Amino acid sequence: MDYVLLSPTYPFLAAAVLNALLIGYVLVVGAGRILRVHIMAVALAGVVWSIYYAVAPATDSGLTAAGFLVEVLLLLAWYGLLERVLRGPYLQSMPELVRRGIRWVWLIVVALGVAAALPVTGMGGVVAVADFYYLGILLLTLLGLALAAQFFGDATIESHTALRSVCLAAVVVTGMQGLLFAVALLTAAIPAWMLPVRAVGLCLSTGLIAHTLHSNPQWSLAIFVSPQARVYAPRLVAVGAFLLMLLAVAPMFRTLPESIAPVAAVALVLLAGAPLLVVLFSDSLRARLRVFISKHFLPFRYDYREEWLRLIDTLASPEQGLPLPERAIKSLAQIVGSPSGVLWMRGVDQGAYTCMAAWNTKVWSEIAVTAQDPVIQFMRDRQWILDTAELMRKPEFYPGLRRPDWLEVFPDALLVVPLISNESVIGFIVLFQSSSAFRLTFEEIDLLRTSGREVAAHLAQYMADQQLAEAKQFEAFNRLTAFVMHDLKNLIAQQSLMVRNAAKHKNNPDFFEDVVATIENSVARMNRLMQQLQTGDATGPSRTVSLVEAVKEAIGKCQGSEPEPEFIEPSQVVEAHIDSERLVSVLEHLIRNAQEATDSDGSVTVRTELTDGQACITVEDDGCGMDSDFIRSRLFRPFDSTKGSKGMGIGAYQARSFILASGGAMEVTSTPGSGTNVLIQLPAVKYQEVVV
Repeated sequence: MDYVLLSPTYPFLAAAVLNALLIGYVLVVGAGRILRVHIMAVALAGVVWSIYYAVAPATDSGLTAAGFLVEVLLLLAWYGLLERVLRGPYLQSMPELVRRGIRWVWLIVVALGVAAALPVTGMGGVVAVADFYYLGILLLTLLGLALAAQFFGDATIESHTALRSVCLAAVVVTGMQGLLFAVALLTAAIPAWMLPVRAVGLCLSTGLIAHTLHSNPQWSLAIFVSPQARVYAPRLVAVGAFLLMLLAVAPMFRTLPESIAPVAAVALVLLAGAPLLVVLFSDSLRARLRVFISKHFLPFRYDYREEWLRLIDTLASPEQGLPLPERAIKSLAQIVGSPSGVLWMRGVDQGAYTCMAAWNTKVWSEIAVTAQDPVIQFMRDRQWILDTAELMRKPEFYPGLRRPDWLEVFPDALLVVPLISNESVIGFIVLFQSSSAFRLTFEEIDLLRTSGREVAAHLAQYMADQQLAEAKQFEAFNRLTAFVMHDLKNLIAQQSLMVRNAAKHKNNPDFFEDVVATIENSVARMNRLMQQLQTGDATGPSRTVSLVEAVKEAIGKCQGSEPEPEFIEPSQVVEAHIDSERLVSVLEHLIRNAQEATDSDGSVTVRTELTDGQACITVEDDGCGMDSDFIRSRLFRPFDSTKGSKGMGIGAYQARSFILASGGAMEVTSTPGSGTNVLIQLPAVKYQEVVV
């Protein structure tokens, strides 16, 4: 066998000297209170490793137990450094499951390696001891490479080139180790020419660490490690797949001639390792792989049923004491643990977006966002969430977009969630950052997008309800105004009649007494109409009213029109508890309609009577009549008149509404060409026989 462990000693001696100098530099200058021990451990392990290979005797039996322990020592020192920086200043950034899993892998590999070195185990009969050493160290090397890639993903959050130097040093060490032992696993031997190359790599990594210490003499974890858990699965799966691929092709490579196998093994490792490095260090590919693995192989972080029920409960539970806009903000904030947020909505005029509500903060009503704002257009076109931290970190994900000026008021603003309804952005919610760092994953994005649409539907319904309530208020006011105008029309008709008769009866004192009485009555009614407009209440005081007197008063107001109404008085006193003035107005309207529908030689008859405790008023004529379809669909419809511009179409509607509100009933029977009969029924107060 041509491959031996002994290599020229100069690269190893240089590596030992450089690592010794690094130890002295750390002791003199320091490397921060937290990382000093770990960096000294890395340097000390480098010294031991370099001295071992500088003085190790030549052998053709592959990696020995001592060599295995030296390799493990070097990797263990680097693993300790990488784990510490990844766990962060609060020891919470690295998921506990990942940390424990990697430590168990280390424990198993070291324990089996020690057991393989003991002849009593008989392990050589199962698998070659050297092969196990190659496999174990390659596994630890790939884990270290995955952690270095993870550190690279965290370190790029801050623009510190020194941090990238640490990451590059770890990649050099683990990469060179990985290349060597991958080839050894494929060919069952270690190429001698690769050992000095590793020594050169160790010298390079030591220089990178020294550069980092010089750039940041008081190293602090807080400057580059975010205190939150990262997703390690894509990197760990990638290195696992690479290792399985090597194991699968190793039997084939061991059948190749010894002169060809090392070159072919190096070529395979480099060709397969290049995609591995791209996956480990490429943010976009890592994100896609993470989403794929999380969706298909790992349990979801969220219980979507519980999240949806919580969202609906927050939106639909008014007992929380918050109006719907504030509950809408809270429902999205609780998904990502945001402490507060602000809601912008677009007005009914489809103009700018204005701040209409805030949760756990104040409302910034003076800030308006136009519909042409690039952020609005981005959310409308992409229907995506704006992550302000990602926008600053990776602007290439948001082409042509920058942090908007109106967000400068909110330095803690983290997410801008669009509220999309019917494919248009009706508003958006700005969520503030919590005390701990936060980074969106595909689960938060899916949850926020789906929840944003549900919130948008609730807010759209809320705005529509408000507009409907306002419309109903205007409708009620317009209806009351129409009723008042109808009464004013009757008052104007009375006074116009007096004006026309003034010239004819100006010397008649009785006429002027009637004029004064009529004007006094008109003033009282107009004051009452003004009061109705101010209060919105069309009802008046109710009292016991004699229906006979009310009918006579209504007939008196209809005098002068033909045919003259005929009143058939009852044999009993008929009284009802009702608004006398409104009742007279209703009867006057019914009598005038009967007169207008009847020829001058026809008849209009009014009678009152008691029937089964009901006070009844009947207005009957023999005029043109109406068909049943008109009575059913048009007679009592407001603002539907057969008189053209002369009528408002609310008299019949107003009359029936008043009678129904007084506890009575109104029935109309009619036949075209045979006349009409209008029956009013009211609860009678009392009745008795008239004594003749």
